[in-house]
Parts: sequence; C-alpha cells; structure tokens
Amino acid sequence: MFVSVLTAKATTKGALKSPIDYTLIWTSRGANITQLEDAYIWLPIPPHGYKAVGHIVTTSPVKPSLDKVWCIRSDFTDLTEVDSWIWGYDTANSSNIVNLYTTKPKSSARSVPAGTFLAQNGSSTHELACLKMVKRNPSSAMPSNLQIRRLMQAYAPWVYFHPDEEYFPSSTPWFFKNGAVLHQTGRLPTHVKGNGTNLPNNVAPEDAYLDLPENEDDKERVKKGFLHTAFAYVHVKPALGGTYTDIAIWLYYPFNGGGKLQLGPLVIPLGIIGEHVSDWEHITLRIDNYRGILKNIYLSQHAKGVWARPREFEFMNVTRPVVYASLHGHTHYSTPTYHVHMSGKLEESQIRMIYDEFQKMNNSNKYNIVKGEKFFGFGPRDDTEKSANVMDIASRYDLVYTDYKNSGEEPWLNYSGRWGPKITYSFAKAVFNIVESLPDKLKELATKALNGLPPELFGEEGPQGPKMRENWTQDERV
Repeated sequence: MFVSVLTAKATTKGALKSPIDYTLIWTSRGANITQLEDAYIWLPIPPHGYKAVGHIVTTSPVKPSLDKVWCIRSDFTDLTEVDSWIWGYDTANSSNIVNLYTTKPKSSARSVPAGTFLAQNGSSTHELACLKMVKRNPSSAMPSNLQIRRLMQAYAPWVYFHPDEEYFPSSTPWFFKNGAVLHQTGRLPTHVKGNGTNLPNNVAPEDAYLDLPENEDDKERVKKGFLHTAFAYVHVKPALGGTYTDIAIWLYYPFNGGGKLQLGPLVIPLGIIGEHVSDWEHITLRIDNYRGILKNIYLSQHAKGVWARPREFEFMNVTRPVVYASLHGHTHYSTPTYHVHMSGKLEESQIRMIYDEFQKMNNSNKYNIVKGEKFFGFGPRDDTEKSANVMDIASRYDLVYTDYKNSGEEPWLNYSGRWGPKITYSFAKAVFNIVESLPDKLKELATKALNGLPPELFGEEGPQGPKMRENWTQDERV
C-alpha cells in the first residue's frame, strides 16, 4: 500500500471540479469494534465528464463540504482494479459490512496511482480512477545512465545460493563459448557463435531451441554454470506513467535441477522431475522517480512472482536487499527457509486433521515423516539458505536495454526461439499413486493441491529469453 497520497492543483482550465454530492459507503457507528469516534466513509459523486479518485473519511454523519476534494476530468484519468485487501468488517448478524482495498492501474504504461483506497459495502459496485500521464514524453523523469549506475550501487541485491546448490548462473557468452548447440527446424544443429550472432530473431518459438553440448563431460560441466564470471542483465523501463522506474535484473542459469514435493509432512525428492536446460529468473526494483527511494521489490517464482516491501528483506551495506535463490529451481525469496506453493491456504482445522492423520501413519511405520517440520502442506517445495556462494549484483551486471534510450543490443537478446528443448515428465502417475495410498480424509485435500501444480512439473517447453516475455513491456505477473 502506498504511504503517500497525491495532491493536485489545476494548471489546465477545467481539469479539476468539485463533486456534486456524496454517498455514504459505510459507518462504524454501532459496529462492534474498538474505536475512539465513529467513522464515516464517503464517496464523492463527480459531475458529468469527471471521475473520483478517492474517498473522504470523517467523524461526523454530516456530509463533507463539496470543496474538501477534487474530481478529475475523465481524459486525465485511467481505470483501476482491486489490488489487495486492507481491512474489513463483517458479522453474521449485521448488514453493515465493508471491505477496504488498495487499487492498482489496469494499464501501467501511462497510469499513475493516486495512493488512495477503495471502500466497498455489500451492495456497492463503484470504481475509483487513477491519474493518467498525458505528456507526450512520459520518460522525462526517468534516470540517466549515470543515475542508473548510482541506483544500482545503492539498491542492487546480493543473491545467496543454497549450500547444496549444484547449478549456478553464468554469463550468456560463457554458455555459448562452452558448446551450446542451436537446433532449428529444417537445419542441421550448429554451435552458437560468440555472443549469439547466429541466433535467429524471426522464428516461431517452437522452430528453434538451444541445448547443452553433446559430449557428456562437457554437458555435465556446463550444467553447473560458472558463478565466478556470471553477469546479471539489466532492463530499465518506465512504470506507472513514468513516475517510477522498474529495474529488471535477469539471471541466466544453463541448467535447472530437480525439485521436491511436500505432501503433508512428507518431503518427496522428485529426482529428474523439474530438470530442464536453461532457466531465466529475475528480480525487479521499483524506484520512486521523485524521491529516488526503493518502493517495492518483485521476486520471480515459478512463472509468476510476488511484489514485496523493502521492510520484508534483510539489508547489507544499509540499502541493498538480500535475496535468496532456491535450491535447484532458482526462484527468489526474501527469507532463508523453506517455501511450499499451495493452490490455497489451509485452515486451522485442516492443519490439525493433517497432523493427526500423518501421526497415525507414522506410528504405523508405513511412512517416513521428516522430523522437525513445522509446516504441513501440499505442493512444490523450495528451500533457501545462506552459503558462501553469493553474487554481488552491483559489481556484476550489464545494462542491456533501456526503454527510453537508443542503444545497441546484444544479439542474443532478440533471439526468438527457446533456450532449451521441450521435456515431458511421466511422474504424474507415480505421485497420484502416493495420494491414493493416503487415508481417505487426506485424499481430497492432496488431490486438489496436486491439480494446482505448475505445468513445469508435468513437462515444460524450453523457456524464452527476457525480451520475448510478456513482462518485458507489461507489468510483472503475480
């Protein structure tokens, strides 16, 4: 949630107008909550051709004065959607319910969040608007190359790898020079040249892919990557109407190792399941252009990811966040622990039931339950931990693309094929056989969770490079 709210003054005639009335959305009067005074949440009713961008909260049942807030002319606004839940009040015996949400722009290219919240009661269907950048050059507030370097020095993360990690990042030229092979439909396989100069940039994704060297010794060596000379690849782009800068930091791994699956307290190594050639993972720093501060950090996790606040991270050198890359899968987290990706949250009653049922199974010596586990869930498991293997992104990065500046591009950046071959796994039957052997109370819960597993556990197309992905030009996937 934003900790600041935009204020406005009219520099264009008719850009701002007072509301014509207010609608009461909710009051805390009579609500069974701890409060010093009653609260009233009002929605401004804008005149025709204008939009409301926020609510007014008062401690009086009297409607606020019409000069307390401005409405914005519609051509200076954009659409918003619900982002995350903040707070709510709902009881079984009352119709006086409310939910408060943060909002986010539906399109981030020129949209500027106002920092306000959306209040909805049981019957409200209203929406709030955000501001829209209408300047022809929304990049006027974006950082120069010198400022980008200083932002990287201030905020670039330290990335820690698990003590048992075998597969580390490398630079793309290292991968190419150590035997990467290009397979292209209708052509003989060929080695990738230098910096990827012979990689096609106009083929369909399914018509070309890269693979490891054919020689087994070289293949095993390249799988391990080469952390010592690895580089991060940086893409800088405007966000939220040019009021923020997104610095996307991409790491390339020649190989992704096998995963783990958690079924209740059972941790099942999946062997080769999850292994694939090439893995692109990224971290995005969102910087406030007007104050130069780090606002949010995006961590990629299994084809999607999460936005996190800086306060959720450890810091080194005062301002630089610590990020943990998971064992074999290389997904990113802010904490050194284990993480289970479930299709939904478990309720307390379900956790108690799982504990009881697995204790019965453990007492029967039918299953080997991992001792010391405090979490009972169903889904892919990622482990993170600090080790001596760490990558200092501030000293090892290459600025490969800036959206608002003309600059040369690395040849591999425009490669439109896949960075690895398609792999199909046949583990689904084996895993579901394990589920069938569980007590009846657990089968439904486990099956539901397994049906929500990410597609890469059942087979995966080779990944595409950063520039070919949706989030290169759009906001991050969550």
